[in-house]
Order: sequence, then structure tokens, then C-alpha cells
Amino acid sequence: MPIAINGSGSITGISAGGLPDGCVTADDLASGVGGKVLQVKSATKTNTATTSSATFGDIADLTVTLVTPQSGSKVLVSCDLMIGSEDNNYAAFKIFRDSTAIGVSSQATGSMTNASFGVGLRGSFQYRTQSVGYHILDTHGANGSTNVTYKLQWAGVYQSKAVYINKPHQTDNDTYTIYGTSTITAIEVAA
Repeated sequence: MPIAINGSGSITGISAGGLPDGCVTADDLASGVGGKVLQVKSATKTNTATTSSATFGDIADLTVTLVTPQSGSKVLVSCDLMIGSEDNNYAAFKIFRDSTAIGVSSQATGSMTNASFGVGLRGSFQYRTQSVGYHILDTHGANGSTNVTYKLQWAGVYQSKAVYINKPHQTDNDTYTIYGTSTITAIEVAA
């Protein structure tokens, strides 16, 4: 079927894949239509790290920066972590937008820990790792003129027991030792 432009401005005769690659850009899409992905940033941690501190600290290599997010856009932040630990332990995690913790519980009192998410590592856990995922949609209030950084912090919250990222506590049995990788991804979506 030949391509035809009729008097009402519609085009007929174009089949799927009929336009050359790159001829339609994000700027060509209708404005005011939400859900358009504006940028994606991801970081992967392939090495290991350990903490036995109940004080939250940065997880090296799990930081991403969005370049001048648009005013009013939203950011889907996803974390997928491979966690190991000593037996009967707990790990807590916080996601930060710049210096502000996001998605943090407001219910903890006394010596309880406020966190974005956490995991209980119960039983004979020292030879195992566990995958932990968390996702949050952040309305960051960016003004379109500054970069926005997302990062992860962690703490071990039980009797100073060690928590590991990307490895188990015990690594003396190679047959059953599973190492892994951990990621953080930020996807900016137009409002």
C-alpha cells in the first residue's frame, strides 16, 4: 500500500518498523503525556563489602546521579542486593536522595531502627546469601537545574554481627559458596 497523507493530516500506508531508526526522538512526542522515560542511570557493585556497625554508612559503588531531572518528573528507584550475614542477624537499608533519606519508616521509637527496608537473616544463615529487592517512586521536586544523586546506606542492627554484600559469612566450602552482584537503578519518568 502506498503512503498517503490525506486532508485531515492523517497518514496511511506506514507499517510497523516503516520509519527509519532515529527519526522520532523524545522531543517529538506529545507534551503533557506522562510516563515518558527521560533518563536511566544504574550502578552495579561486583566486589564485596562488610559492616558490623549499627550506624548507617554508604555502600561504595551503589550511587547514581540523574542529570538535571525535569521539574515535576518522578523517579523510580530500584535496588537489588545480594546479602550475607552471620547467623540470626538483621540488616537495615536507607535510600538517600542527595542528603535526604526517602521511604523511611516513621514508626520506630527508642532504640528501634528507622529504615527504607530491611531483612531478617535467621537460622543457619552463615553459608547462604539472600537476594533483597526494594522499589520506591520518588517525587523529588527537582527544578530542572541541578543534578540529583541517589545512594544506598546500610547497617547491621543486631549485637554488632557482620553483614556482607555480595558474599556469605562463611566461604570455606567452595561447593556451596555463592557470590553475587548488587545494583541500584534510577529511572526518571515524565509526570
